[in-house]
Amino acid sequence: MATETFGVLNDLAPVFRPYVQCVYQDLKLGLCKTKVDFERVLGNFDGGESQFRVVLPYCSKKLKWEVLFDSTSPWFAPDFRFDDDSFLMNVDENLFEEKVPSLSKWNENDPKALSNVLSELISLYKLHQVKKLNDDESSRACFEYSALLGDALTSEQDIEVWVGNHVTEFLIRLNVDTSHLPELYSDGVDENPGIDTALLLVRYPNSTNAELILSPLLTKSLGNITLPLMHQSGVLMDYVPMVTEMLNNKIRDLLSNEKLKRDLLAQLIVKYESAILEHDANSAAFLFELNNFHWILQIDIGVRFPEKPPVLTLRSIYHCNKGKPIFKVLPSCPYNNFEKYIEHQVEIFKNECIGVVPNTPLVNLDN
Repeated sequence: MATETFGVLNDLAPVFRPYVQCVYQDLKLGLCKTKVDFERVLGNFDGGESQFRVVLPYCSKKLKWEVLFDSTSPWFAPDFRFDDDSFLMNVDENLFEEKVPSLSKWNENDPKALSNVLSELISLYKLHQVKKLNDDESSRACFEYSALLGDALTSEQDIEVWVGNHVTEFLIRLNVDTSHLPELYSDGVDENPGIDTALLLVRYPNSTNAELILSPLLTKSLGNITLPLMHQSGVLMDYVPMVTEMLNNKIRDLLSNEKLKRDLLAQLIVKYESAILEHDANSAAFLFELNNFHWILQIDIGVRFPEKPPVLTLRSIYHCNKGKPIFKVLPSCPYNNFEKYIEHQVEIFKNECIGVVPNTPLVNLDN
C-alpha cells in the first residue's frame, strides 16, 4: 500500500476504513485499469477522520475528488466535492438517481459501497464530457468522435473523452488480440504486467502528436513501438485501424518467433535428453563430456529470435577464476553445423581453461 494511502487509512475513523480498503484493493477505473490513489485533505485537520481525496484515472488526467463522510452519522452516504465545477451543476435529479443508484441506495454495511458509487460517478462524468464535446458540433474533435464511432471496431466504451478550454483529448482502446501472448512476470506484485491493453491518446487541435500507451506486458513483449505519422489532414477512423493492424501484425510475428524458439529448444532437449540439467521457455543447460573434459552448454534464446541468434555459453565444471567457474560466450553459431561447431569451440575452451588457470583444483558446483 502506498505511503500516502496508508496515511489516509490510518487517519480515518475505523468505521470508514473498509470502504477505502476495498477501493484501493479492488477498484480499477478507466481504460488504463489503474488503481485509485488517495490523498489527505490539507488544512482541515478536524475532519481528517471523516474526509479524504480520491485520485481517479481518466484520459491522461488524474481527477481529484474529495469524499466527505459525516462522523456523527456514519450510516449516511458521503458527500463529494469535485475538481470540475461544471460537473453535476445542472444535472437532472431523475437522471442522477438512474446513473448513480448506489448513492441514493447507500448500504453502509457493504464494503464495496464507495467503490460502486465511484464507478457510477466516473461513468456519469464521461457522459458529461461527451455532452461538452457535442455542444460544439462544428469542432474538428466532435467530427472525429462521431466518425470514429461509425467504425465497427470502436464503440463508446472504447473511448474516454476530456474537453478542456483549448484542447480535447481522446483515449482510445485499440482492438489488439493479446490472448495468445506468452506469460511474463516482473519482480514484486505491484510490477506484474496485469491487464493487456493498448491505448492511443490523441489531442485536438494538434492531433499529429498521438501517443501509444501499452500495458507492461505489451511493452515487455513488443519493445519500443514507433507510431506511423498522423498527417494533419488524416482522420481517426483511418488512423486507429492502421495502428491496430500494425500492433496485431507485431504480435503475430512475435508468436511465430515464439513457436520457432519452442521448436528449437524441443529438438535440443529430445536429442540430448540424457544431458539436460534444466530448461525453461527461453533457455536450456546441458552437461556434456568430450575427450574426458566435462563442460556445461547454456543456450539462451531472446525475444528477438530468430533475427538475433541464441547466445551460447560454455562453462567448465573444473576450473574457476576468482572463485567463479570459467565461462566463454561463443560467437554466432551456424545452425547447419551445430555439433561440429560446438566440438571445435569446446577444444579451444578446454585449452584456454588449462592455459589460463594452470594447476586449478576441481570446483564443486553443487551450490
